[in-house]
Amino acid sequence: MIIKDLFSGIKAEHNMDESFNVTGIAYDSRNVEEGNIFVCIKGFASDGHKYIKNAAEKGAVCALVQKDADYEEGIIPVAICEDTRDVLGKISANFFGKPADKLKIFGVTGTNGKTTITYMINSILQTSGTPCGLIGTISYKAGNKVKESTHTTPESYEIHKMFREMVDGGDRACSMEVSSHALYMGRVDNVVFDYGIFTNLTEDHLDFHKDFEEYYQAKKKLFYKVWGGGLINIDDEYGDRMYRELKEEGIRVYSYSVQDPEADYFAEVAYKADTHSVVKIYHKGAYAAGMRINIPGAFSVYNALAAFSAAYESGIDPQEAASGIESIKGVPGRFELVPNDKGVVVIVDYAHTPDALIKVLDTANEFKKARLISVFGCGGDRDKTKRPMMGRAAGERCDYCIVTSDNPRTEDPKGILDDIEAGIAETDCPYIMEIDRKEAIRKAIEIYEPGDVIIVAGKGHEDYQIIGTEKIHFDDKEVIQEILNEK
Repeated sequence: MIIKDLFSGIKAEHNMDESFNVTGIAYDSRNVEEGNIFVCIKGFASDGHKYIKNAAEKGAVCALVQKDADYEEGIIPVAICEDTRDVLGKISANFFGKPADKLKIFGVTGTNGKTTITYMINSILQTSGTPCGLIGTISYKAGNKVKESTHTTPESYEIHKMFREMVDGGDRACSMEVSSHALYMGRVDNVVFDYGIFTNLTEDHLDFHKDFEEYYQAKKKLFYKVWGGGLINIDDEYGDRMYRELKEEGIRVYSYSVQDPEADYFAEVAYKADTHSVVKIYHKGAYAAGMRINIPGAFSVYNALAAFSAAYESGIDPQEAASGIESIKGVPGRFELVPNDKGVVVIVDYAHTPDALIKVLDTANEFKKARLISVFGCGGDRDKTKRPMMGRAAGERCDYCIVTSDNPRTEDPKGILDDIEAGIAETDCPYIMEIDRKEAIRKAIEIYEPGDVIIVAGKGHEDYQIIGTEKIHFDDKEVIQEILNEK
């Protein structure tokens, strides 16, 4: 693409010939290919401006630099802008032909529930005849191609590249998770969303955000990028605040609730079992649809209500929306029963925040016939404040706990377990500490008795552990089945 088209509508200073051609965009010098423009990003750990020479040696023909940055001049031609991260999104959109303009985009933000809601929206759209792509924690889907995700919400260049792949693959919509990191760092600044959803805000990511208010404000940013309407969970304390603030600012938002019949969208639980729920959904007081939700728990009702509400606002027939949700039998690593012929009820879940763990354990307590046994840990190099909270939450709800490693990363696993123990020790729940995650799971299965329920929490769909700086294969479901087969 020629420089003139690449920088169309973008404020940047350069003295390059406007017919100068670039073959692609790279913002990591290690990924530069011949003919690329290298975008220098000021990151938290490093500054891309220091790697212009490396990029040039790999074939970069020009660079995008930030006005206030220090860099070595004269290596390759440069374009200068105020904010390279912002311009990265804009030139990426231009380079890929602005594919977002051809997609109906649904964005979901909040601490918990994002993955399940995006899967439900994807299913609704497919059911209604609209091919839909997916960007989220588990995978990225474009057309018929699916690949494992690397970030909940990737960098802006990857987002626009995926939008292009979706359009080329026949998709006409996209359902995507939008993390607070992505919103705070501007990865979606150049994406216009048709509809946005806010689920809830609970303890998480305070290793990244300086305080809870910054975390809240990051989530709120999504709704200034939404033109069709935002769907807000007003049963959540922060959701109620966000709904009121956005309404006062003149932003188009709609409320959804399981507690308040006066909400724009209200779900009434007609039947609840240990395998599913049946609900009736009302729009502004009028019956809209009934459906069966094939994932148990109150949190699944909220997720389904959010997905249905966004679909309804987008003009999808309510019965098609209900059918799309009913066709979802489960989401990988989200309250997922591990199949086995040993009669052992063991469930894996991604819950890695206090609120998520509480909801998962409360749901399991509704259908256990004997004891609830939990196996869980907390990630290293992440928010430490939630560790005792998770210990306390598990201790208050379980009959037995096994505290173990999650992804310790570069932290001492024992130190992480000690932090969790500070909370669980405040309860009356018996517990043990077992650093080795496989052994922790084995011990849970060894003490299992008929009627018990085992919850293995924290990793869900993940098939790895990060120990030190090494990423090793570890899949909770595989480990569980391996141990059960030994019995």
